[in-house]
This record gives sequence, C-alpha cells and structure tokens, in this order.
Amino acid sequence: MARRRAQAAVRTAAVPDYMPVSARVAWTYLAVVLAVFGTGLVVVIGHQALSNVICPPIDADTTGDLQATCEVGYLIWSAMAGFLLCLIPALRLLKLDWWLWAAMVAGAGFLVAVDAATEWWWWGIGALLPAAAALASADWAKGPRVRRWQLIALLVLDAGAIAALAWWYLNG
Repeated sequence: MARRRAQAAVRTAAVPDYMPVSARVAWTYLAVVLAVFGTGLVVVIGHQALSNVICPPIDADTTGDLQATCEVGYLIWSAMAGFLLCLIPALRLLKLDWWLWAAMVAGAGFLVAVDAATEWWWWGIGALLPAAAALASADWAKGPRVRRWQLIALLVLDAGAIAALAWWYLNG
C-alpha cells in the first residue's frame, strides 16, 4: 500500500491591519456616536427599572433633595458605565483596538472627576476627547519599545482616572 504524504497547505502572509491616523479619528467619532445611542437606552431603561430599588422613595416629612441627589448620582454612574460598556461593541464592530477603549476610559474618568459639566470648556474637552484618545492609542510605528511605553502610559492613565473618580466620589 502506498502511503499518502500530507501536503502543506498554502498559508497566506499575514498582512498588518494598518489604518491611517485620520481614519482612526473618524472611526472613533463614529464609535462614540454609536455608544452614546446605546448609553441613552441603558440610562432610560435602567432608570425605569432600577431607580426605585436603588433610591427608595423618601417619607413625605422630609424634602425630596435626598431622593433627587440619589437619582442624579445613579444617572451619572449608570451613564458612565453604560457609555464604556456600549463603547466596547462599537469599537469591535468598527475594528478598532482595545487600547483605544483604555484611552477613552482614562479620558472619560478624568472628565467626570473634574465635575465641571456646567462649564463651556468641559464640553469642549468632551468633544475633543475621542480624537485625543485615538491619537494617544494609535500605533505610530516607532518600534516595539516606544509602543510598550505608550501602552504602559495608557494603563497608568487608567489607574489615575479610577483613583480620581474614587476621590471625586468620596469627597464630592
């Protein structure tokens, strides 16, 4: 009997997935728009379903300030968590990387911790945040050593944003 030899399958060369920085910024803005729509759904549905559980009604003898404060706090935290969770499928759908998500986490965390949503500059920074995150997480092809330090810097910024949010929550 003749033996059959396995033939090596032809493998295609792995082509790196290269996206120009301008396209990365544009796709990031589209991902943010999709995530904002998802966040709106999360906040509306979550508020209807969970606000009475998390913030139970207060007696008629007291003012409604405590109830309103609890609901506003719940809405802020659910909106932030909803945005970051809805951003994940939007980024994956548009074939953007996890480092962009990490940069958005850092930017959004610091933006919320500043606690200045009533100021005009806060909204300006919020509008520029997707572009800054796209640029901060882009692979600039400067070599693996620079990329490693860039990613470490993103992780340090994430830790700083989480610490700033905790400080804001505890001292706010």
